[in-house]
Amino acid sequence: MFEIEKITGFKVQKEGLYRLAFTHSSAGKELKSGQKLNNERLEFLGDAILGAVITDYLYRIYPNREEGELTSLRSKLVSRKHLNELGNTMNLERLLDFTPTRGTKAKSLNGDAFEALIGALYLDHGYEACQKFLEKQVLRKLDIEKLAQRLTSYKSALLEWSQKEKRNVEFKLLRTEGKSHDPMYYVACMLGHQEVSQGFGATKKKSEEESARAAFQTLNLPNGKVQTRA
Repeated sequence: MFEIEKITGFKVQKEGLYRLAFTHSSAGKELKSGQKLNNERLEFLGDAILGAVITDYLYRIYPNREEGELTSLRSKLVSRKHLNELGNTMNLERLLDFTPTRGTKAKSLNGDAFEALIGALYLDHGYEACQKFLEKQVLRKLDIEKLAQRLTSYKSALLEWSQKEKRNVEFKLLRTEGKSHDPMYYVACMLGHQEVSQGFGATKKKSEEESARAAFQTLNLPNGKVQTRA
């Protein structure tokens, strides 16, 4: 529990919450009652707390920005990619109990654990503790202006580019490999009838995103700096 106290800055009072926060579904147990002992419910709770804290923070530090700008900033701060980066920085995976499989390696272990940690901290110490932890240990250390220029989704940006250029972009499932509990999807990005890239992942969404990222390189699009429509 010392590592968790070091990360959050708060003394652990309910150890069970934090053990649950770092129990991935691949290593969790199911009680006879049907209750699943893993971090998914805490992740759900932490996601809501994180969104509220970030919304409040952006509202206070950017008093002159419009609602649309604030919404865009918030979406990038809470994006799965950014949460994974935060979890990686804190090295949360070292605390996580999970069964390594092809699927779990490809999933967002660190980002999910980060949200579950926030959920546990909320139940242990309340909203103000979460706000203090996130502002002091996360938000004040970020270059938000730099983050604002980052792509949240290659797939969304690629589809937006295709609309502007009047080009037809589609994603085609090529094949699925692996067992039902540990699949790997292979997807091609099609520009018209031409295949421009491929991607793979543990979910169709992830494989499409990877395929779109590869398409950015193949098509030599401005990586991370796609201009959005007014």
